[in-house]
Formats: sequence, structure tokens, C-alpha cells
Amino acid sequence: MATWRSAPFRARATAWVDEVLAARGERRTGPLTEVKVRFWAAVHAVPLRDGTAYLKAGNPGQAFEGELLLALGRLAPEHVVVPWAVLPSEGWWLLPDGGPPVERSEAGWLRLVGDAADLQRRCEGSRDRLGMLPALEAAGATDWLAGTVEGLTARPGTDARHLDPAVAAGARSALPRFRRAMERLDASGVPGTLQPNDVHPGNACAPQDPDRPCRAFDLGDAFWSHPWAVLHRALRGAAAVPLEAPLPDTTLTRRLVDAYAERWPEVARRDRLALVEAADRLGAAQRAASWVRLLDPVDPARLDLPTPPRVADFVAQALA
Repeated sequence: MATWRSAPFRARATAWVDEVLAARGERRTGPLTEVKVRFWAAVHAVPLRDGTAYLKAGNPGQAFEGELLLALGRLAPEHVVVPWAVLPSEGWWLLPDGGPPVERSEAGWLRLVGDAADLQRRCEGSRDRLGMLPALEAAGATDWLAGTVEGLTARPGTDARHLDPAVAAGARSALPRFRRAMERLDASGVPGTLQPNDVHPGNACAPQDPDRPCRAFDLGDAFWSHPWAVLHRALRGAAAVPLEAPLPDTTLTRRLVDAYAERWPEVARRDRLALVEAADRLGAAQRAASWVRLLDPVDPARLDLPTPPRVADFVAQALA
């Protein structure tokens, strides 16, 4: 985090931004200003003659995000805010202002989840075009989770990623149940695709034209996976419960599941609930995996966070 607030970073980033803008016939009208700095990413506003652009710098565990947005800009440009430029060697990308975020309302959530499903369907069969996207599919999730349980148990008790040995023993005994859920996903007939993994109104821009979709701009938590795992985050967000909470069941979440499932006619209505529950376990494992890849390059003890992320919480949720 200190790096992204340093004078050398600002100088190098400003020089790159100026180069990108010059190629577009644009120029800055003022200095880069900090919008947000977290250990997973930093965002700086770039003032322009007619608006604002945004420089984003990603943690090494999410540095693929700019390239992913660029690839999606070629595959499904109406669904994402397409970067003006990406610098993979630094994990930087420059985004135009995509407009206001999606409204945090029932209608906003319904639109967002439906549009996410449409984007996922567009990405089917495009694994070769999205090669920068990490994969955590149902077929390999049980082995990944088993290895993660052992790795977390071996960490010091002061580490945010530590798993208590007693909890680890329970986790090991729950792995067969998790494996059966993953087998259900594999047998569902739903193809692998983009799993954005962090679908909520603050991560997408509202369409100015009601006939056009919401546009995602934050995909750093994404995976290539069974698509229905996207509901793990979306359903909890819509129900306003913590991500570590059990799968919510409200009028709104049931409507969201129906709106999402309509895009997947190969899934029979009678099978929807079982598939949502199985995918929810995969979504929890992917949330854990997202934190693992973010925490691996940093020292959790030095993070400027009131409560360090608890990878173990999501491991436990996946195996509950």
C-alpha cells in the first residue's frame, strides 16, 4: 500500500498515463489524485478536459484484471467498461468514466444478475481468449480445498489465514460432502465460463439506454468456473447479509435465482435449488481462493485493516 502512495509510483504512473492520453489526443488538466488505496488495488482519478479517467493498479494476485477487461472488450464490449490501455508488466490499466453505478434497489439487483448471466453465456467456449483468467472449476475444487485446509492449518496462529486444528479436522470430514456437491455441478450440463465472483451494484455502471446492459468494471476476483457460483456473492449482497452468512432465502433472493436461471434453460426448474446450493459451496471456495491469491504477495500482519480477511471463514462456509 505504501508503494502506491509513494512519489516514485506517482511519477512513473503519471508518465504512463500521459503517454496513453497523448496517443488519444487527450491531456491531463491536473495531477493524479487518490480515490482509494487498499492492499488489493489502488485507484487514482485523472482529470481531463471533458471528464475523468481512472488509473487502477492491482495487487499481483489480481494483476490480470486489466487484460481480462480488455479481452472482454473484444468479446462482449457492451458488458464491460473497456480500458483505454493496459500495462501488464506493472499491473496497471486506465479506464474511462463509465458513468454512475447500478442503483442499489430490487430492480437494480434483478437487472445486474440477469446481465451477469448474459455476459457469462457470451463467454462460453472462449477459454482460449480468456487465458489470463485463473480457473477454479468444480472438478478440481475438492483437491484445492483439501490442500488449502492443510496449508492453513500449518500457518501460525497469529496469521489471518490460520485454521484451528480442531476446525481443520471437521473440515476434512466434510470434504466428501463437498465433493458430491461438485459432482452435481459437473453433471449439470452447464458449461464453464466467466465467474465474475463479485457481482454487486458498486462494481458495475448503470446503462444510460434501458435496452443496453450494465457494464462491469471490477473483475479482480473472477475465475473461469461453473457460472452459477456467481450467486454466492449476489444473493448475500441483495439480502444485505455478510458474505460469511448462510445462504439467504428471501422474496428478493428467490426472484434473483429465477431471473438468473431463466438464462439457463438446460437446467430444469426442479433442479434449480439443488444447483444453487452446490454452486454456493463452490462460490465460498472461490472467495477463499481469491483472498489466498491476494494475501500471498503481502505480509498480513502489516496490513492496514481493522480485521484482516479470514480465508478460514470461507473454507468453513464451503464445507458447512
